[in-house]
Amino acid sequence: MKSSLMIASLVAALCSLPAIAQPGPGMGGQDSGMSGTGPGMQGGARQGRRGPVDCSKTRNPEQCKARQEKRQKTREFCKDKMGPAHKQCMQQNMPPVDCAKAPNQERCATHQQAREACKDKVGPEHRQCLRDKLAPKK
Repeated sequence: MKSSLMIASLVAALCSLPAIAQPGPGMGGQDSGMSGTGPGMQGGARQGRRGPVDCSKTRNPEQCKARQEKRQKTREFCKDKMGPAHKQCMQQNMPPVDCAKAPNQERCATHQQAREACKDKVGPEHRQCLRDKLAPKK
């Protein structure tokens, strides 16, 4: 009885393997539609991860629109770069935040100083530099 149940389980598992290995729709292949452009990448242009923001629904629509305009100008300036070079270009060319309008001006200024000190680093090195600069003093 045990052996017949075990054989039946083994046969069922072996029969399902080819079905598991087959790519489903949109999983690859020649006509799968995987042309390198996915959601948010129509025509090869890279969109933000979250998509466009509706500034009319934010707390401060004027500030939101100004920030979007600054980002768009910086994206245009850095459009010829890719990967880490693009990220560094975006970080270096975004105008600094106006700490006078920040809720916690002291914290904002500290963050600005850390960003300025770490602007020449990229990736994990950049993040570690920010951590080192922003870590509470013991």
